[in-house]
Amino acid sequence: MFLKNYPAMKVENCLVITDLHIGITKDIYDRGITIPNQAEKLAVKINKLKALTHTRRLVLLGDIKHKVSGFSVLEKYELERFFSKLKFKDIIIVKGNHDGNIEKMLPKGKISVRKTFGLGEYFFTHGHRKIKTTKKIIVIGHNQPHIKFRDEMRAVYVEPVWVRGRLKGKLKGKKLIIVPAFNDLCGATIVNKDKLLGPIAKQLNKRATHIFLLDGTDLGSLMDLKIKE
Repeated sequence: MFLKNYPAMKVENCLVITDLHIGITKDIYDRGITIPNQAEKLAVKINKLKALTHTRRLVLLGDIKHKVSGFSVLEKYELERFFSKLKFKDIIIVKGNHDGNIEKMLPKGKISVRKTFGLGEYFFTHGHRKIKTTKKIIVIGHNQPHIKFRDEMRAVYVEPVWVRGRLKGKLKGKKLIIVPAFNDLCGATIVNKDKLLGPIAKQLNKRATHIFLLDGTDLGSLMDLKIKE
């Protein structure tokens, strides 16, 4: 299900990724740092995963673009380049909180835009809104989860992680998977320090939640990984 060493998962014939934040380089440039355009680089990486997994459908689990309100000319241009390079004939966008008006920026034909998407026992949603579902496993993004380590020499390391656990409250008994961001230029929620984002992630039973590195290493229970600054 999880792809070893990649922030992506395979469910049946679908490749699932989240939090691309195409256009973030403009935001970074406005802060004084120049980074090459990432749209084609992301598309190439996704196409390689398509070949690796033999998947036919791509599920983009929200925050495909970066600008929350509207979009810039540059962002529209980058999105056009991104989708023109993808080799998937069937693409599903599950809208995130950054994806307002994204329908106006997409090529016609092979892309469908939804609030949620169900497949087998899986329910896909970005994670920023409340949901109702009978599916057993809920998959979200939104948090861009990372973990923070500090060694004996006080050196600090931050690594992207998968979060897998059980929910309480109105979603009690269901499993939750939080997918790490596909674009490593995004920000981060430090899961062993920060509060998780969104109404779904906030219902996680932390004692029944495990954290995994991208290589599959099980770091143990979230409750056991808390750090003090």
